[in-house]
Amino acid sequence: MIRPWDHLDSHPRGDYRVFTLREDQSRSPRTGQVHPFYVLESADWVNCLPVTEAGQLVCIRQYRHGTRSIELELPGGLVDDGEAPEAAALREMREETGYGSESLVHLGTMQPNPAILNNACHFYLGQNARKQDVQHLDSAEDIEVVLVDLEDIPDLVSSGAITHGIALAGLLYLDLYLRGVGPGGITKALAVATP
Repeated sequence: MIRPWDHLDSHPRGDYRVFTLREDQSRSPRTGQVHPFYVLESADWVNCLPVTEAGQLVCIRQYRHGTRSIELELPGGLVDDGEAPEAAALREMREETGYGSESLVHLGTMQPNPAILNNACHFYLGQNARKQDVQHLDSAEDIEVVLVDLEDIPDLVSSGAITHGIALAGLLYLDLYLRGVGPGGITKALAVATP
């Protein structure tokens, strides 16, 4: 059986605005040896999947410095201190796309990379999304809004047009929801199946 490691000590190693770096010392329950581990500490993230009444997903395209490539992905960002994830999803959707939504449905929450990150990412469906405002981008953002027909998403994924791992997780949650599986989806499926 896998057992938790004994956490012995932690030391901050750097603060980089959107995350801090922490070094942990932990002892293996199997070997008894102590090893260093590095953890990126970050606020939780949100991704919003705004879907218009016409069945289009409001996506964004932006340059990503990690891969030095332009990515097709979902609007999202950091949850501010003291902010509820749902409020952050609405805020990020409006800031990055200018779209708003009548209501949000929580699709799911995942850990982006538990090996090195301590945070979670929350996904929300923005129902009946519509353009309400202009984008409100900060000086480090350059974002193009792209409307994608829902039926085109599988081809965009299989062709490699969408490669962002967190966006792919959000699309999986959306697919499960639309098929009646997952948070909110079970209730939806039962309502449809019940005469």
